[in-house]
Amino acid sequence: MLVMTSDNSGAIGEKPQDEVSVPYEMVAYYAFRTAVMDCFSAGAVPVTVVLHNFCGEAAWEKLHGGVRQGLAEIGVDAPVNGSTESNMTLKQSAVAVTVLGERVRDFSELSGSIEWTLAGKPLVGMEVVEQAADIAPLSLARSYLDNPSVAVLWPVGSKGVAAEWMRMCEQFGIEDAMPDFGVDVNKSAGPATCWIVGRSAAD
Repeated sequence: MLVMTSDNSGAIGEKPQDEVSVPYEMVAYYAFRTAVMDCFSAGAVPVTVVLHNFCGEAAWEKLHGGVRQGLAEIGVDAPVNGSTESNMTLKQSAVAVTVLGERVRDFSELSGSIEWTLAGKPLVGMEVVEQAADIAPLSLARSYLDNPSVAVLWPVGSKGVAAEWMRMCEQFGIEDAMPDFGVDVNKSAGPATCWIVGRSAAD
């Protein structure tokens, strides 16, 4: 089964009018990170990546490099293709990344009791740069995907831990109360800087 996921980024990059000023490699890396975490949560491994570049021709190699960095961290050598808007010049940066993955395991059915933890911390904006050590690494997510004792891998984004906990419980039919993760559960986690992880208690 194929899984398609995506992420968008706007007003973040190297243009003078961008609201957050960071290198394009970082912009593409975190857009890829968000998309690939959604892919992992569905039990899929990337087989190809599509990069949508609205930052101009000169930005392509940097953006491409950011995606390649993310792929290297998860040990996947997938092709990266895409397109650049070269007819019009935007005043702010805009990037989108689409990941096409092949499903390798099924996260849809849970049985028995689950032990819950939070990998990483919710970070957004310049916190992503300044507190990079608190971001859960992509290599860890890949190890969770390959670990049969991990029953749930659920990325947290802009809506925060509490909102994602509710969505996750609704999707899986979980009746557990949300544990104390030791973070502000209403804070945005930006480009999936943290994930809810559920392990089978028997393991």
